[in-house]
Amino acid sequence: MNRNIISAALIAAAAFAAAPSFAAGEADYNAQFPAAVSQRTRAEVVAEASKAARDAAVSVDSKSRVQAEVKSSLTRAEVRQAAAAAK
Repeated sequence: MNRNIISAALIAAAAFAAAPSFAAGEADYNAQFPAAVSQRTRAEVVAEASKAARDAAVSVDSKSRVQAEVKSSLTRAEVRQAAAAAK
């Protein structure tokens, strides 16, 4: 029983000792870093994103994980005929 009371008292003392540093603003995480300032406007970012989307739809980079569009020499009807014949 004494061990429980002593451990509870130590935990309470540690909590009270830590409280003033937060209240004084000494532990303010956001004050460590300056605010980021953007160099471009929202319109420029949107235009760049839409251009990147258009370019990605047309060509695929060699480092991209997106597979390039495959052009088939068969028509839809020919593929359906081949699938029906395979059954």
